[in-house]
Amino acid sequence: MRLRYHAGVAALALLAGSTALSFEPAVLRDLVIESGGQRISVGAVKVPLWSAAFAQSADSFSLDNVTFTFGVTTYEMKRIEFSGVSTPRAEIEALFSSASSEPMESRLRRINAKQITIPEARVKQVMGKETQTTTYRNTVVSDVSQGRIASVAIETMAMESSGTKDKVVVTGGRTTMSEVDLPAMARLYEAKSDGPSTPMAKIYGAFSLENLQLVDSREGITFKIARLGGRDFLGRPTKDSWNGTVTLMTEMSDRTDLSAEDQARLLPAIADLIDSFQIGFMEASGIEMTTKAKGSSGQARIARIAYTGGTDAQPADMRWEGFEFSDKDNRMKLDSLSLTGFSFRQTLDGLRNLQAKSFDDLDAATMRSLVPTLGTLRLSGFSIDGTTEDEGKKVKVQAALKGFELTADKPVNAIPTNLRIGLQNLTMTLPSKSTDDGVKELTALGYKNIDVSFLAAAIWNESAKEIALKEVSVQGQDMGSLSLTGTIGNVTQDLFSADEATAAAALIGAKAKSADIVVEDKGLLGRYLIQAAKEQKTTPEALRTIYASAAPFVVSSMIGNSEQASTLGQAIGRFIAKPGKLTLNAQPKNPSGFGVMDAMLASDPKEALAKLNISAKVE
Repeated sequence: MRLRYHAGVAALALLAGSTALSFEPAVLRDLVIESGGQRISVGAVKVPLWSAAFAQSADSFSLDNVTFTFGVTTYEMKRIEFSGVSTPRAEIEALFSSASSEPMESRLRRINAKQITIPEARVKQVMGKETQTTTYRNTVVSDVSQGRIASVAIETMAMESSGTKDKVVVTGGRTTMSEVDLPAMARLYEAKSDGPSTPMAKIYGAFSLENLQLVDSREGITFKIARLGGRDFLGRPTKDSWNGTVTLMTEMSDRTDLSAEDQARLLPAIADLIDSFQIGFMEASGIEMTTKAKGSSGQARIARIAYTGGTDAQPADMRWEGFEFSDKDNRMKLDSLSLTGFSFRQTLDGLRNLQAKSFDDLDAATMRSLVPTLGTLRLSGFSIDGTTEDEGKKVKVQAALKGFELTADKPVNAIPTNLRIGLQNLTMTLPSKSTDDGVKELTALGYKNIDVSFLAAAIWNESAKEIALKEVSVQGQDMGSLSLTGTIGNVTQDLFSADEATAAAALIGAKAKSADIVVEDKGLLGRYLIQAAKEQKTTPEALRTIYASAAPFVVSSMIGNSEQASTLGQAIGRFIAKPGKLTLNAQPKNPSGFGVMDAMLASDPKEALAKLNISAKVE
């Protein structure tokens, strides 16, 4: 009996001791650290009772009621739990010392922990009259070494906005991040850059977010992304630090009318902020949007949107894939859209170097210096099936485009010296009751559908001082084709000068060196003769004979009785008599070329034509 009594007492004592040791007494309370626009407060730092009792270096501790404020952004966490901490306790306490003037970047470098758990975190951002509050639940941070985090996992997130009439709620599922560098992030907010040459530092390696959803109940809009991800995010401080730059932009956003002085401050700051980070790759997939607003309900889907940042080895690239839109009356589809080789470097450098100027003070040359480089825009697989208004009446529209390309790069003084515009297989069903004159003429010729393509390509060769007109062509199914190639010489860099007088003088000095024109008939001429014959009450064959015989005389009456006019008129006559392919070549008699001044000073076309050698061939 006595043995049992002592055993029971021992058990109760052990239980009481274990319970007491599980308590977390606070070793530090009400800590506040302020530096510039930053403020950190901690309600209490707690460690397990056994660590406090024996003054041991705790490998686990917790922070209660933690608040970080960086400019317009505030982070609030009721509790942060640290485990597997290898940082000495004295250094941990120094992290939260209000007496220390050490930058936050240096303090964060002393954090080493196996795991950090945050049950709930709230981030508040004040942007003018609007406040955005984002709540993150069950955040687990793993393997922290010198403030650098190996991985972060967040169970869910939700964001709400207040201060505006809009009611927008954003929610998200599981979020992960890797290679997060907290000291580097802190440095962005604290430090000021000496200039754009400050090297970039990796902020985090990769992130992913699943099941992102935005709901605007006021506008009746729902927006979803199945997965959002990216990698290789780099950043550098701005001239006034990120904290200072964001504070300036927030201050300016509250003003309805910016003065010249405000613009002079704001524009370089915006350019500096945009240029202060780089993204290696970002991708969003499974994108859906629906709107149920009265009179504008519809659905849109995008299979994928991706962005790849430019490097020395590859150009920047942005693309959309698998776009579809539909509403009550319309259906639209786009297989892909891409933009490659674009650059805003010139724009950012120009904004940064405005030197206290506002937009009102900029001359034409400065405005041109802000123009970005387009690169190459490509579009493929576009189609639309819908309706449009034609003089108050709804008209059915059915059209498709196999491909479109626009290249504008290699700029000189913001003017592209390499241009290419291509339109491939634009098809359209012609409305039978259209009021458009062009559509009416085509339907009168018997066309119910059209299928046309167009291409224009030219490039400036600086060393040869030439513009090569690679091709200007247009062709239509069951119609025919027309193409032009040529060379323009004596084209100096002055043609691209920002000074209008200099550019105009260079244009006058340019000289055409050769031109080739190819015309091929594949049905258009025959349809025209059939229509004209009906109007003139004759046969197409009789009309063809008349036109072929009259062509030499018509050409001579227009441009004279020269040898060139005779060659051209006879070739056109043969082409009308037996349509096929007509090839024309024009070469200036003067070896230096045919100049703009030659055309301007000629009193009539006959004088200009006399300065050319023309050859023609009909096949």
